[in-house]
Amino acid sequence: MFKKLKNSKILSLLIALMLVLTLAVGCSQSAQPAAQQEPPASQEPAQSAEAESVTSEEAKAEPVILEWSDWQAKMTGTINKDYFVLDLRTPDEIKMEKGLEGSINIDANETLAKGDVAIIEEKLATVPKDAVLLIHCKSGGRAKANAAKFIEAGFTNVFVLDGWTAFDNKGYFGASKIDSNTTHLKPEAWQGKMEGTIGSDYFVFDVRDKAEYDAGHIQGALNFGVRDQFTIDHEATMAKIADAVPNEDALILVHCAVGKRAKVAHAHLSAEGYSNVFILDNNIQIDQDGNVKFE
Repeated sequence: MFKKLKNSKILSLLIALMLVLTLAVGCSQSAQPAAQQEPPASQEPAQSAEAESVTSEEAKAEPVILEWSDWQAKMTGTINKDYFVLDLRTPDEIKMEKGLEGSINIDANETLAKGDVAIIEEKLATVPKDAVLLIHCKSGGRAKANAAKFIEAGFTNVFVLDGWTAFDNKGYFGASKIDSNTTHLKPEAWQGKMEGTIGSDYFVFDVRDKAEYDAGHIQGALNFGVRDQFTIDHEATMAKIADAVPNEDALILVHCAVGKRAKVAHAHLSAEGYSNVFILDNNIQIDQDGNVKFE
């Protein structure tokens, strides 16, 4: 009997010990802080505000820079309805070089370049934010430099012309790529190309008005004035040039009085495929005998 009692006590102790261990483990698990518990597999960490900001920045629209053929292809439908053209040139440039009828002028030099971005909302107040905006200037520089300001104003379809523009009174609008670093020359480099015989080995285009040409010009130079020919009727002027210089690879040296009109003529010539054109980017005076003086 004593032996049975002894076994019973041992069994009771074992059972009690197991209960104590079970309770200790349970208490340990329930005391674990909630923050240390792993989230369910289906949950994902919340995105930080900084990450959301980066995503938003990446999603912003950007201006698209296009060369003439691709930019012109966007001009489908009716201007100021299906697309809008922004001309960032100065009023003086437009007066001399003309412009596209219906285009909206913003003088970038006097507004955008000086921080006046309110002009965008002022000029485009009735233009939908998702409208196709086609931006150009003279050479492409101002258009590329200021295009982002239209995006910041909320416009989402902004296309920039990377090229030199050419216009006339009859509605002609063309453009082409011109590397001014290699084709706009100072006197020594410009005159240095006069090798051989004028009219066969090279051609000189005097793009001043006829009255200026008649007052004194380089012997053998051809007169195709910017203000009285190119911007009056591009097609008719280019037809005369094609008769005088049928080879589009011919060397053509262009000058005016100070260089501004020569750049306009260069754009017209380049737009029609003349690829070997160099302009005098400098003041020039020519007397009645054809003597040249540079300033």
